Amino acid sequence: MSAEGAELLALRCDAVADLGEPALRDVVDHFDPALVYVVRDASDVRVVSRLRRLFDGPVVSATGPAAVRTETVADVSFLFAGSTALLEDAAETHPNADYVVCDDLEPRTDAVSLDATLAGREAAARYRARANGEPTFLTGALEASYDHVWEATVDGEAVRLPVRGVAPLRRSGGAELAALTCDRAGSVAVSSVPADRFGLQALTGVGPTTAERLRTNGYDTRAAVAEATETALCSIDGIGASTAREIVASARALADSRVVRRTADPVPPASDAATPLFVDIETDGLQPTIIWLIGVYDPERDAYVDFVDTEPTRDDPGAATREFVSWLAAKYETPSLLAWNGHSFDYEHLERFIARDAPEFHEYWREHVSTYDPYDWAVRRDNAVLPGRTNRLEDVAHALGCDRSGAAAALDGKTLAERIRRLLEGSNGPGSGANGGSDAAISPGIDWDAARRYCEADVRELAAVYDAIVAAPPATEEPTEHGANGDRATDDSTTQTGLADF
Repeated sequence: MSAEGAELLALRCDAVADLGEPALRDVVDHFDPALVYVVRDASDVRVVSRLRRLFDGPVVSATGPAAVRTETVADVSFLFAGSTALLEDAAETHPNADYVVCDDLEPRTDAVSLDATLAGREAAARYRARANGEPTFLTGALEASYDHVWEATVDGEAVRLPVRGVAPLRRSGGAELAALTCDRAGSVAVSSVPADRFGLQALTGVGPTTAERLRTNGYDTRAAVAEATETALCSIDGIGASTAREIVASARALADSRVVRRTADPVPPASDAATPLFVDIETDGLQPTIIWLIGVYDPERDAYVDFVDTEPTRDDPGAATREFVSWLAAKYETPSLLAWNGHSFDYEHLERFIARDAPEFHEYWREHVSTYDPYDWAVRRDNAVLPGRTNRLEDVAHALGCDRSGAAAALDGKTLAERIRRLLEGSNGPGSGANGGSDAAISPGIDWDAARRYCEADVRELAAVYDAIVAAPPATEEPTEHGANGDRATDDSTTQTGLADF
């Protein structure tokens, strides 16, 4: 559970139906939710019953009796409605909900006119008009990536309806289970893990067949696999030497919550290089038209600085980039920058924006600024195994003990990017919202201070992950005992997604 807000784990039964009890328990232990919500689509009473036996908190099923139920966890209040028809009366009996959960809420598009409408909008608007606060509406009819603010009219007054999806995400290769960190202000951060990354299948190189072979040979848990030797695993039919090495390294990384080095190659930059600066950029998507926030952490000074464009516009998408590179040139003659997945994203777009929007600094950038990518070194070049369920920065950092708090805990990069994109597209201008009809989606507000805290959390986590990679013993210097000082840390939970999830 996040230090700020309440964690809601939303499940589709068909996404977890094939998981055995140990793996399903691993789902619950990993996300550590305050409550579990089983969405209506593909619901299965057998799976719901298993969840209720495994989880000692509230499990709410959307296919239960058509009633209203409330749960308050971590000072955050959730109202669950079996149908939108129940919402109007619920405003009289339960007017203080921070979140209203109802799977009847679903956008629909007219096949002829292509106009979008929100099913259940009128009932939701009447609840919102009579409620004491400004609740956010959650629906299992939509994936957790959905984030729109709709507008309706009640008794001649405009009413805003923030709507978020909660259902698992559809990714290539299968569903990703999603947990939402919800704070009282309506901010929501989404974390997700592929549904097949629990139990023994959380280990790299282990699919359903290999997992069954491990169990048959007495390796029922990741901890048991972590204690095994490569030779012992090689004796199992279907597991070769290279797979055994991969499985053991992954098990030890997860079981001990530590980085496991696979080579003795030095971690860049070299020790005699300039003090590294950890960098993260926030954009409007994977093909950015604007860089609106750049955060930098200098570990030598333990100082964070950022460059944020709080009035972003497509007419001047390089304002933050100009401020950043001008500051960098003034402060650091030959800086070394580090960014997670930087070679595939941050550096490519920074150079493009500098060349276009700050051309006087382009030669300095190309000739005097060194760029490094710990993700590329560890994962793509196969130099180290990281302890997260995925190799996303937030997952790895959390597995190493870095927990987000405050405003950063209830934000994610994808949500920020989408909101910036809507702001740039002028969704509140003529032809939308109050000016153009109540069926339009309008742009949610952006908390700039929270966005800056989110970016700061990213670069500080990056520094912590980098330090853990550097501190891990090279492959030729295996520790004499399994785990740091022989002690095992069994918490291999991870958290939150970011822009890398686009």
